[in-house]
Amino acid sequence: MAKGNTYTPMIKQYLEVKQQHLDAIVFYRLGDFYEMFFEDAQIASQELDLVLTGRNAGVEKKIPMCGVPFHAANSYIQRLIQKGYKVAIVEQLENAEEVKGLVKRDVIKIVTPGTNMDEINDEKNNIYLASLYDFQYGLAVVLFEMTTGELKGQIIPKNMMSIQKALLGNNVREVVLGEKFDSKVMKMIKDMHRITLSQHNDFELKGQYESFVEKIEDERLKKAFALLTNYLDSTQKRSMSHLKKMELINEQNYLQMDFSTKQNLELTQLLRSNSKSLTLWSFLDKCQSSMGSRLLKKWIESPLVQKSQIEERLEMIEYLNENFIMKDELREHLSNIYDLERLCARIAYGSASPRDVLRLIKTLQHAPMIFELLQDCKSYEKLKQVDVCSELLLKIDGAIVENPPLTVREGDIFVDGYHEELDDLRDISKNGNQWILELEAYERDRTGIRSLKVGYNRVFGYYIEVTKMNVPQIKEEFGYVRKQTLTNAERYVTSELKEKEEAIIHAKEKIIRLESDLFMDLLEQLKVYLPKLYDLAAALSTVDALYSLAEASSENGYTKPIFHNENRIILEDARHPILEKVMKGKPYISNDLMMDEKDHVMMITGPNMGGKSTYMRQTALIAIMAQIGCFVPAKKAHLPIFDKIFTRIGASDDIMSGQSTFMVEMMEANHALQNATKNSLILFDEIGRGTSTYDGMALAQAMIEYITNHIQAKTLFSTHYHELTELATQQKTIKNVHVEVHEENEHVTFLYRMIDGKADKSYGINVARLAKLPLPVLERAKVLLLELEKQESLSVQTQQQEIVEIENPNYNKIKDMLKLVDINAMTPLEALQFIADLKTIVKE
Repeated sequence: MAKGNTYTPMIKQYLEVKQQHLDAIVFYRLGDFYEMFFEDAQIASQELDLVLTGRNAGVEKKIPMCGVPFHAANSYIQRLIQKGYKVAIVEQLENAEEVKGLVKRDVIKIVTPGTNMDEINDEKNNIYLASLYDFQYGLAVVLFEMTTGELKGQIIPKNMMSIQKALLGNNVREVVLGEKFDSKVMKMIKDMHRITLSQHNDFELKGQYESFVEKIEDERLKKAFALLTNYLDSTQKRSMSHLKKMELINEQNYLQMDFSTKQNLELTQLLRSNSKSLTLWSFLDKCQSSMGSRLLKKWIESPLVQKSQIEERLEMIEYLNENFIMKDELREHLSNIYDLERLCARIAYGSASPRDVLRLIKTLQHAPMIFELLQDCKSYEKLKQVDVCSELLLKIDGAIVENPPLTVREGDIFVDGYHEELDDLRDISKNGNQWILELEAYERDRTGIRSLKVGYNRVFGYYIEVTKMNVPQIKEEFGYVRKQTLTNAERYVTSELKEKEEAIIHAKEKIIRLESDLFMDLLEQLKVYLPKLYDLAAALSTVDALYSLAEASSENGYTKPIFHNENRIILEDARHPILEKVMKGKPYISNDLMMDEKDHVMMITGPNMGGKSTYMRQTALIAIMAQIGCFVPAKKAHLPIFDKIFTRIGASDDIMSGQSTFMVEMMEANHALQNATKNSLILFDEIGRGTSTYDGMALAQAMIEYITNHIQAKTLFSTHYHELTELATQQKTIKNVHVEVHEENEHVTFLYRMIDGKADKSYGINVARLAKLPLPVLERAKVLLLELEKQESLSVQTQQQEIVEIENPNYNKIKDMLKLVDINAMTPLEALQFIADLKTIVKE
């Protein structure tokens, strides 16, 4: 950016603003356009497909410039935000007509990926802004959802899996960090690509925000919260009064899954963004409102572990499906419920429109009927106690016109009779228009000119227009004063017309001003009811999410799962919920899965494409569906309650950029082995295939032994190392199952059915035949296979199995924490907190 005293005053003003916002693209308001200059113009023209032009700026060379119309700016801003940019919006702060010289301008708001209130492309998704406070051996994370005011906090260790889970797992688009933040962690977050990094360094908690963290004792979370609110104040240029009180994330209350597990199982997002298949969320989502869909997503990402809570949801679903006529009525009312959660946030934020108030009225009209329908269901007791805000409905019902404008500036918001002064002003405006029509008729009679007309434009106001041919008929006593000469006509005004114009125009201006004031006053009245409205939003979205699960359960003929305290799984005729639905015209082959208390590892063998991965995935999905309180795709489902699920299925190289497939595989396997408990579910698909045969098989065997001897978690382990099936003869805790295949004349048919025992061979060449490899290749492979089989085969070491001592994962946690800590950089208070954290881990 060139510097010097030769720039025009306007460009100098722009450069002063830009200097304060170097990390944002500046949208600089000039008349009816937002203009961008210098590097900003070059970036915007490329990203938004705009024409890059030049502007004379007082220097020798023209400066780069591009622009967008202000009325269409929002769509352009959204496109930049989605690409990870920030946009600083500069407006005039003075009226140009009242100022001599350059009008004062400044930034009124900075739109960032995490503070975007206007992203309406996908109302079902939450987008979070996170702030991180670095305390050497861990991070305090605060998550904020701009459109709902939701606020969550947690303390996490400084490792890749935990950071991924907190940021990517919560769809964080922007992270706010202090200036002295750990550079290694910062690089880790940068490598996640989809996240914009922002720096701020004010950790002082302001008085107006203290009440939002009054129940939070951890000072580290308070510092992260202070950083967040100070960043919001600096970008939004207003107080964030729509924040809700901070909730602590307690992972022990939910079924824990890391980010890669959620991705591998495609719970709420697809592994491949261009795929047209369904996630579990999109498959189960029959919700009638966006807030119901968002809640359902949270349930799927955080299934329950309390048996009583799960069974409460199951009872509610059973009640809805037994009373199907009532369920249809419920759907009708739910379809008239708007996104009350985001409506409340817009009211608190002060950005609600007249249409939002109309949506609130409609929602409050239908809410009582929803809870009335559920009167006889004992499981809904807590929901029925919610206040449906009838008092508020009485106040606002009938206040807004049927088709209100999008913005307050357009007027015509309130019905006649809402406010006396407003009615009087409307009367003046309405009668004024009638008076103009009557004046036109009177003047035609008085002058005898039939083509005379009374018109209006914004420059001259009201005027009387007479064609050139009829000008001689204008007499002095008419009191006409010439105002404007056109090619074919003359325009006149009279003193009476000017007086009436003043009254009409001022009435219109006063109407807009008064309606705007009345509307802001109405929003202030609504703010009083916000705590009750938030409670009502939570209750309605819960009913909507339960309705969705009930509808999905009945539509697909699912079964109510039964939970027991023993560590065994009984699934009869289990199916993959999504594949079963999308296999058009083909029958889906269901499968049983039986694991007793003593069965720790189920070894699954058989050819590729035989259905091993599907079998494993459907087991995890059934467990998750059961623990969110949904019926499941099986004839019978008796399950334990799992505390954690770990998966290693497919390649996740893109998640951890720069790592090989094998490295990612080992990191994910390690995470499972370090953190799984006896009550966990582990799915390992083809572990060890990313390295040599001997290495891979040795690692796979060592993992199986470690799981069955020490962890004893329920584990599904698919493998191509057929030698590993011999482990079942040595260990009664290992069970073999395999994919049934029909072979005839070297052609195989997959039956997609799991049966007990091990596979007798891999059918690799047969599968290659199905893939239509060249015949010479297949024949040569057959010859080589026969030769290899004659040679000494790889053998699994099962005779003298060494029992390895289990490594305490808490020991590793403490070791990692001590490595990260610089004692000399700690305050006495931080040192005490460190000792308290160590004691907590030791107690575990």
